[in-house]
Amino acid sequence: MIRGFYAARSGVLGQQQNMNTIANNFANIGTMGYKPQQAAFSTLLYAKIHGGAARPDEANRLRPPYDLITVDTGHGSRVEHTPVNYAQGGLATTGVPTDMAIIGEGFFAVMGGEDGEILYTRDGQFHYSVDGESRYLVDAGGRYVLDAGGAEIVLKDGAEITPGKVGVFKFPNRNGMSLLGSNRLAATEASGEAEAVEHANVRAGVLERSGVDTAAEVVRMIESQRAFSLNTRVLTTIDEMDDVANQMR
Repeated sequence: MIRGFYAARSGVLGQQQNMNTIANNFANIGTMGYKPQQAAFSTLLYAKIHGGAARPDEANRLRPPYDLITVDTGHGSRVEHTPVNYAQGGLATTGVPTDMAIIGEGFFAVMGGEDGEILYTRDGQFHYSVDGESRYLVDAGGRYVLDAGGAEIVLKDGAEITPGKVGVFKFPNRNGMSLLGSNRLAATEASGEAEAVEHANVRAGVLERSGVDTAAEVVRMIESQRAFSLNTRVLTTIDEMDDVANQMR
């Protein structure tokens, strides 16, 4: 019973984390450039239970030797990781020249803050920030958008932004990037270093919509709710059985 209790407990915790992931996807249905996550489960350590089965002879009488039977019994499951689905999202036409969308692989790069950290995003909602006679291209949070060389994009003498001036970067392992929230990601040792994408396909006047598939998320939510309910019923049943066993002592 103890093994069953912990297996059901791991199922409850895993489905709670799964529901949190689904809820975050729902919350970002309208976030431009957002890429949804999906919980991936793995089984916990398996234990082998050895038993014996008698082998009948020609007269159907049970005599040794016996055939040993090995049974694998699990200890539940857990969320192994929550990979990001980087499938291309649909495009929304805005007509705003500073709005950009990447077609295909890659990320825009923005200056993260005072520490100079470079962050990456698929959200191309940019605008101008004026400083004297110069204009800088910045994102919705006021961070400087970078070109392919990692420098701030500066426009002078009334020049307008073009898609070719905006840098696009890729990674050897984009699934290894760190998710920072606010639709921003950072490079890690697992992701490898950023590489500029040559001849990147960037379109102006459009934005990439959120990649969340509402219907698919609803299905996952129902499945997760039912799995959560099943595991809680198992916990309740095991608790009741334990009470009965204690009363018999």
